[in-house]
Amino acid sequence: MTITDAILDPEMGLTAFTVDRITYTRSPEGTSERKETFSALGAIHPGTPEMLRLLPEEERREEFIAVYTDFPLSLGKDAGKRFTGPDRIRWAEQAWRVVRVRDWSAFGYCQALAVLLQEETP
Repeated sequence: MTITDAILDPEMGLTAFTVDRITYTRSPEGTSERKETFSALGAIHPGTPEMLRLLPEEERREEFIAVYTDFPLSLGKDAGKRFTGPDRIRWAEQAWRVVRVRDWSAFGYCQALAVLLQEETP
């Protein structure tokens, strides 16, 4: 059994969620955005106090989750005129913004921490 097998095991908490990835394009007229939505599977658990210490100070909130998935989550990328923001996870009828990603793609998964977005509803 691999780590990916464990993450995708229903007995370990396998759940479906969606990932919104927004791409922004800068132009002389302003900035436009395009949202892509992806379906993903993984294990989502409440964050632990130890994980809370890993978050940037401004993101240390009580409501955050730890996500283990084979989907390549992102904090965003800047490519000049085009850039993406942090991924947004929609799960349990709430929206969460990814604030930390640990890329373990060599082992078939990534771990992300995401904070609850108060101002959004799915």
